[in-house]
Amino acid sequence: GSLLASTFPELGLEPIMGAGAFAALLAVFSLTQTNTGLEKIANAAVMVLFSSFASLLLPSMANVSDPMGTLLAPGTNADGFAAAAAAAVPLLLSSLTYQNIVPSITKLLDFDRTKSTIAVAIGSFIPMAMYVAWCFADLGGGIDSSTASGAGVAAFTAFSASALFGSSIAAVMSLAEEYESIFSDMVEDDGSCPIKNKFSVPAVTASMVPPVAVALAFSQGGQDMSCALHFNGAFITPFLYGLLPIILYQNIQQKEDDGAGLISLSSLPQVLLGAGTIGFLGQEIIQDITNLPNLMA
Repeated sequence: GSLLASTFPELGLEPIMGAGAFAALLAVFSLTQTNTGLEKIANAAVMVLFSSFASLLLPSMANVSDPMGTLLAPGTNADGFAAAAAAAVPLLLSSLTYQNIVPSITKLLDFDRTKSTIAVAIGSFIPMAMYVAWCFADLGGGIDSSTASGAGVAAFTAFSASALFGSSIAAVMSLAEEYESIFSDMVEDDGSCPIKNKFSVPAVTASMVPPVAVALAFSQGGQDMSCALHFNGAFITPFLYGLLPIILYQNIQQKEDDGAGLISLSSLPQVLLGAGTIGFLGQEIIQDITNLPNLMA
C-alpha cells in the first residue's frame, strides 16, 4: 500500500486502499490459477526483478571508485571482525531456512529429488549472491549515483514491486499448500493427502486473512512492530525451522525403525541443528532478560 501511494501520488491512494487492492489481486490469482499458472506469474515477476536489479547493479558497480579499497576496507564494528561475523552469521544462516515453498517446488518438478535439490540450492544461493554484490556496490558509493537519475528511480521501483509481488505469491502458495494438507487430514478418513493442482477457497482464505488483517491495521504507519518482529524472529522462527523439523524427522524414523531409537551418524546433522537452535534460543533469552530493565525504565 505504501509503495503504491508513493509511486503514484497523483492517484491520491491511501496506503490502506493500496494494501487492500494488492491483497485482492493476490486472492484472485491464487483462487483462479493452477499451480502451473501461479508458477508462470511468479516467473514473470522474477524476470522483472532480475532485469531491474541488473540495470541498477551493473552501473553501480561501474561507479565504484576504488573496488580493491572497498573489498579490503576494515569493518566498522567497534568490537572487531570476529564480533561482526558472529552477529552476521545467524542472519545469513536463517535467510537460507525460509523454504516453505519447497512442497510447491517438488510438486511442480514431479517430485524429482535431484531437480528439487538443485532448485532449492540455486534458489538459496542467488539471493545471497545478489545481496553481497549490492553491499559491495553500496559500500563503494555506486548506488547513490545510479539511483539519482530518473531511470534509476524507475528501476528501483520495478525491483521493489516485483520482489514484493513474487515473494507474496510464493508465500501464499506455501501457506495454502500447508493448509490443504491440514484440511485434507480433517476430511479424509484414510489419512491420505490427495495432490491438487488448484488451491481451495478455505486454504487461500486461511493463508491470506491473518497477514492481510495485520497489514491493513498497520498500513497507516505510526505503530511500532519491532517487539512483534523480534519475538517472531528470536523464538518462533528458530522453533519452526530448527526444532520442529527435527521432531517430525525423529517421529518418522521411530516408526520406520519400529521404535529402535538407535542414534547413527545420519542423525549428526539433526543433532548439530538442534544444538545450534537451542544455543540461539538461550542466547536470545539471556539477551532479553538483560535488556528487561531498560525496557521497563
